[in-house]
Amino acid sequence: MKNNNIRQKTTRFVYIAAVNIFLFAILLLLLNIASGYYLKQGNQHDRSNLPNYSNERERARAIFHDYQRVQHDYEPFVGWQAKSYKGSTLTLNEHGERLHQLPDPTAEKTVHFFGGSTTWGEGSDDQRTIPAIFNTLNPTYKVYNHGQLAFNSRQNLDALLSFYANGEKADVVIFYDGVNDAAFLCPSDIKELPAHRLVAEYRSQLYQSKGSRMASFMFDIFVSNIFRVIEVKKQQGTSPPSAYNCVTDRTKARAIAMMMISNWEMAHDLVEARGGRFIAILQPSAFTSKTTKEHLKLDKVLEENFVMVYSELKQLIGKKKHPWIVDLTASLDHDDYIYIDFCHVSPNGNELIAKDIDSVFRMGPK
Repeated sequence: MKNNNIRQKTTRFVYIAAVNIFLFAILLLLLNIASGYYLKQGNQHDRSNLPNYSNERERARAIFHDYQRVQHDYEPFVGWQAKSYKGSTLTLNEHGERLHQLPDPTAEKTVHFFGGSTTWGEGSDDQRTIPAIFNTLNPTYKVYNHGQLAFNSRQNLDALLSFYANGEKADVVIFYDGVNDAAFLCPSDIKELPAHRLVAEYRSQLYQSKGSRMASFMFDIFVSNIFRVIEVKKQQGTSPPSAYNCVTDRTKARAIAMMMISNWEMAHDLVEARGGRFIAILQPSAFTSKTTKEHLKLDKVLEENFVMVYSELKQLIGKKKHPWIVDLTASLDHDDYIYIDFCHVSPNGNELIAKDIDSVFRMGPK
């Protein structure tokens, strides 16, 4: 009888404890979700409402609606690649490459653009990306857009290697680079080169023990956003530590610039050895352009680090004197609403860039 009472009390205790733990987990989960929503609302910025799109507000909403639905998958060597997608303003093929309507599908000569999201065309519909507008200016060519979100010059070089390894040919290859090398290699958690934007995430997520992965999963599910909110509240009214170290580590800034130039030089040699023409473009950014910016909220700390890398790049470009490297950092020096953030532009900016690239293209090899 006494043993039965002990078992009943133990069972009841275990039951109550299990229920309480379950309810606590549910409350923690809901609080974590609410914290995530709070952070999202705080960071949310609807770029379709910028003055850049004052004459096409609904079209802009459709552009960013499609953009938010882009998904990615792992891709060997380059890291990631967009999945295929079809929307009202955005078309991605099975290789995650953005498509536009070719002026002449029977054209035999080809131009291939490689770059990051600015080449890809973030902020624009299919027909108003830089490659698409360039194709309109050069209708006797087939122009292909190999841009992928956040790709830097090394990833573009790897993509070009895969392009040739698959037996493809190109009459002209254009690299449109700079922003992602400067912005995404300056973070302090990038310890060595070469690297890309997701190095830290890949290392933390892919190369863990099963126990560590489970712990990370539980942390993300139940408390990650709560800790982020606490950190945000703690930093309010104070200057948070810099997430970048290119200003404090000039050697790193110089190494980023040197590697970018080396990536271009290797791409140039690959293309020229296969009978093609190579053009490397140093792209503009809001940090380095003399244009209307009062509609933007720019990160001053990122700007300081970014400008440090660009300063090193410009010096190297001047020393190298490669005729196939073109500095277009002043291309968007216009008194107009062009940028939609620190590097992406609305379609009017793409038109200006495409026309400048077209002018370089028409000059022919030097």
